[in-house]
Amino acid sequence: MTLELIPIGGFSEIGRNCAALKVDDEVVILDMGLHMEKYIEHNESEDIVDMSAQTLMDIGAIPDIRILGNLVDKVVAVCIGHAHLDHMGAAVFLSNNFNAPIYGTPFTMEVMRAMVRDEKLNLKNPLVDEKENSKFRVSDNIEIEFINVTHSTPETVLMAVHTKYGVVLYANDYKLDDHPTLGKKTNIARIKELNVKALVIDCLYSTNPVKTPSEMIAKQMLKEILLTENHKGKNIFVTTFASHIARIKTIKELGAKMGRKVVFMGRSLAKYVSAAEEANITKFNDVTIIKYSNKVKKFLAELKNTDKHLFVVTGHQGEPRAILSRIIDEDYFNFKPRDIIIFSCKIIPVQSNFDNREKLEAAIKSKHIKIYKDIHVSGHASREDQRGFLHVVNAEHIIPVHGDRPRMQAMKNLAMEEGWDEKKIHMLKNGDRTILS
Repeated sequence: MTLELIPIGGFSEIGRNCAALKVDDEVVILDMGLHMEKYIEHNESEDIVDMSAQTLMDIGAIPDIRILGNLVDKVVAVCIGHAHLDHMGAAVFLSNNFNAPIYGTPFTMEVMRAMVRDEKLNLKNPLVDEKENSKFRVSDNIEIEFINVTHSTPETVLMAVHTKYGVVLYANDYKLDDHPTLGKKTNIARIKELNVKALVIDCLYSTNPVKTPSEMIAKQMLKEILLTENHKGKNIFVTTFASHIARIKTIKELGAKMGRKVVFMGRSLAKYVSAAEEANITKFNDVTIIKYSNKVKKFLAELKNTDKHLFVVTGHQGEPRAILSRIIDEDYFNFKPRDIIIFSCKIIPVQSNFDNREKLEAAIKSKHIKIYKDIHVSGHASREDQRGFLHVVNAEHIIPVHGDRPRMQAMKNLAMEEGWDEKKIHMLKNGDRTILS
């Protein structure tokens, strides 16, 4: 009888996050995410796309749960840490393989329900809301605790799996923001109380030797652009992550201070905003929401006094089918020279995003539109945050996740710098298995 970690996704690449924790003869799944680049590439490859779980596993777009073999029947819970697609987007394709509920915070579950409705899927699994800083039992021998942590989407949690062998803390995507603009600060006090056997830790920015700035910095940058400059007569478009409700709330509030009517445009933006309202995170009163691209074109063509509006649109990575690219490439809007487009984001570091953004920005510049880029701070801990976090948790075992080999190696090096025995730092790949107790 053992405690065993089985990496399924996110241990050999950035994204596709998924791990299985085997506790004696029971299994808990932690996250079930998409590999966004492969998923989008496949989804746009032809008119009729095979979206079966088998095909998506074959191309590496979703976690390959075939790694589990007959352990699939031993799964007692699927737990999702937050509402980003690289952590929860594969659940709608895979969860019917498990006779187990899916657990997440209310916001995360509202996003999943919206995905199920939008894609007209049939999930047999109960979707169970559990609040931040709650504990719930998934079997006689396993208890899960959701510990609130700051990140770039609401109600993100670290997932502590309590077993008779000790606690496994799954800390995949977090930052340590003492001044969040929405929600609570990370529950450091509770983390310190845990006796952690193994820490599964996000290493995405382990090569970045800084501390990640607070979301307040991004708010201030947007404030300086929108409120201190003279934008009279100019059309303004802003694009950011649809899941970043704190950022979207800031943009809405600044638009109101400018005396402009705020318009949200895009399917994913509508989905996340609706989830935030359903979960009582925040309200978006007096905002016009246009969900579908065909309606966006008609709305913009008929809209008067466009320079009295602030447009928030999808497409920050330059995705060809997103609203911003369609507005630019298909002439949905009559731009004037010196109109403004703000990218309140960073480019997610995969080649297709760099290529798409380069093409989009060239098209924007050809229309003589002014671009503001990188008006953003990350939702991930950087190396100096991770250094402190290792000591807050003080786990016996360290297991890097959510990175390629250089990032995982950087996390290993950091843990060794901070006094961990190399034998207690596990550089795992998808499909490996390691016994923790």
